[in-house]
Parts: sequence; C-alpha cells; structure tokens
Amino acid sequence: MRTLDDIKSNCEITEDGHWLWRGGLRVDGRPNIYAPDYTRSDGCMQTQAGLRAVWHIINKKPVPAGWRVFGTCEEKACCCPDHIRCAPEADIGAFTRKTKRYKGKTRRILANQATSRKRSRMTPELIEYIQTSPKTGRALAQELGLGESLVSKARRGEYLAFAGAGCMFTGLISRARS
Repeated sequence: MRTLDDIKSNCEITEDGHWLWRGGLRVDGRPNIYAPDYTRSDGCMQTQAGLRAVWHIINKKPVPAGWRVFGTCEEKACCCPDHIRCAPEADIGAFTRKTKRYKGKTRRILANQATSRKRSRMTPELIEYIQTSPKTGRALAQELGLGESLVSKARRGEYLAFAGAGCMFTGLISRARS
C-alpha cells in the first residue's frame, strides 16, 4: 500500500465513516498493513500497524520520539485518517480518561491493580508486621515513614491492595462479610 487510496480500496466503508480493513489483522484485531515506514526504515516498505501505516502515508515522516499513533474510535480495524491521532504518550492517557474508553474493562482493572501494588510502599510482609506489632499506630507510622491512617487501615485489615492479588473482586467479598 503506497497511497491512501490503496488502503481505502481494501476497506469496507461504513455509514458512520469507519474504514474497516478487510486484509490481514493482528492478534488483537488491528490491521496489519505493508506500507512505507519512516520511523523504523526511512520510508522503506514494512509491515506495521494500520494506524501507523496510514499516518506514515499521510505525513511522510517518522513518528516523533515519545509519541504514539492511536485511534480515536472504538473500531480496532478502522483505518480512517479522520479517526487517527499522533500525540505524546501523556496525551493518550488524558484522552482515554476523558473518553472513559477502558472504564469497566476487566483486563485494565487488573493491570491497574498490579501497577498500584508495584508502586505501593506497602508489602504483604509490612502489613503482617503492622498487624502483629505491639507498638501503637502512631509509633509504627513514625518508624515506617507512613501515614497514621494507612497504618490504621493495615492493622484493621482494610488495606486490600494485596488481599488475593490478581482477583478484581477480592475486596467485595471481605466487605460483604463485615
């Protein structure tokens, strides 16, 4: 595919303006298009994600470092240039929050929980230490450099980030019993 017309001719155009790719798709359902790639190979033909291929054909330049090409519609197989945007990675996060694209998606919820656990200063061992320590909550907070309310939650068993790690419904069960 060297031109936008080539890509459009291989798409099914829907009433609401989507260009749904009829060719090969990647495992995740996005188009896989052979087109000039200015980011990785100075305009030589490469197989790449459909959105990037369309962006390269239109702009004839590499995607800037730290930027990504992404779709603004819900159709994964859409190649419509009007539904493609190239922006810094931070803007993509703002866009997805604004559109609530991933709200309620189980895989996203689990990924966010895993990220929170990795970033957390609390560990299962630290929670166990807090729960078994004879020290006051205030003394533990000062010793560990944590907030008193966080120590209090851990001591009462309400700090659920590590309870049944990997299950998004963990907190619901313990809350229902109390």
